[in-house]
Amino acid sequence: MVKYVIDTNVVIANPLFTNEFSNCEIIIPIYVLEELDKLKNRDDNVGFRIRKFFRILKKNEDLNNLYFGINIENDIILKSSTLKIENKIPEYFDLNYNDNKILNLMLQDEYKNHILITNDISMRVKAASLNIKTEMIKASEKHKFSELYDGVCEVNVPAETVKEFYKNNEINISELNIDKMYPNQFVIATNEVSYNKLIGVYSAKKDKIVKLHYENSAPYGIAAKDIRQKFAMEILLNPEIPFVTITSKQGCGKTLLALAAALEMVVEQNIYSKIVLGKNTAPIDKWNYQGFTTGDTEEKLITHFNNYISTLENIQDIRGKSVKNGIDMLEALKNRNKLEILDISSILGTSFINKFIIIDEAQSFDIHAMRSIITRIGKNCKLVLIGDIGQQTLSKLDSDKSGFYAAIEWLKEIEESAHITLKKVHRGSFVEKASEIFDDNIFS
Repeated sequence: MVKYVIDTNVVIANPLFTNEFSNCEIIIPIYVLEELDKLKNRDDNVGFRIRKFFRILKKNEDLNNLYFGINIENDIILKSSTLKIENKIPEYFDLNYNDNKILNLMLQDEYKNHILITNDISMRVKAASLNIKTEMIKASEKHKFSELYDGVCEVNVPAETVKEFYKNNEINISELNIDKMYPNQFVIATNEVSYNKLIGVYSAKKDKIVKLHYENSAPYGIAAKDIRQKFAMEILLNPEIPFVTITSKQGCGKTLLALAAALEMVVEQNIYSKIVLGKNTAPIDKWNYQGFTTGDTEEKLITHFNNYISTLENIQDIRGKSVKNGIDMLEALKNRNKLEILDISSILGTSFINKFIIIDEAQSFDIHAMRSIITRIGKNCKLVLIGDIGQQTLSKLDSDKSGFYAAIEWLKEIEESAHITLKKVHRGSFVEKASEIFDDNIFS
């Protein structure tokens, strides 16, 4: 049987390199794993491929024993080989590296029967190659999202309670067996004997659940398509709520609803003087990114605002109007002094008065940037933050440490703030199914 020793660069070039071999023995020196471990956190393709390799290796190791060698098989192309880790720790094994200090400790007689608990997949692979038992504590991001405040309380109530609510247009939370609610939190109360639902919002001033004021509204011709979109309309159209956060995965209508509400309250009702469309136009710590695009400052910014431009076109289509070019529509609003675009990197020193501000991709800000954004709000302003909390775009930062997460969770007690998480995709069944598959598998 032919035997091969693999260098680090082979893994970096192709994490699926074992598919290129058949009926052979593949040996990876443990110091190659060490080198890969030190590179795995890079933000480029090198880091991505290394992390991919460790996931593949650990998946196979779970079914075999890496210490003695594992069989690598590819059912599609019918190739198989044996993979081993050279588990002799070399003399120059870097014991200044903390991971290696731990591994070295686990090899001592006193700790040989102990189990190493680590969630680092590369650490588990290296440990397995040394016949060190490991376990991990599953700390999925899902628990962070399931525990995140979503703006809605769902309960079961008797049918009589629903009738009482719609008779009086309000009800005490104690009658719904709810101990506590946050300002502007919504309620969906169902019962087992009727299709009728109690749909309301908590008024902190009254300390009661009250009927939605804007339930049947269609701002700028855009009607809600589900209950949670109705909730979004309720907080978007209420001028007494200056701070609104909306999160969801793609296709649930965040930008559409926010922009429709802004057009209604600025263009139609003159509640605010101008719409401000903001976005983080560059990766974090790369504010000079704009210099690499063509055109003047405004043209540089426009290239990053296609989501707003396409949403303007969608609004016209939904309204049954002849669809104009989104850029032309944006320019027309700007010429009427009803709209401006904002690069959030230039927000320091700015204050807003009498504006309806929408900031998309809010998950791209850390806590300090979020504080700077929120403190820009002046008299008669509404700030709407929209984004997908699950698509964390800040490198090396957990989703629950982002500024958007903090804004949702930390400010829910404030009467002037409101939040809603949208859940239903309205781009067709294919998009919903496809997005769920990607969400489940992309980082598995």
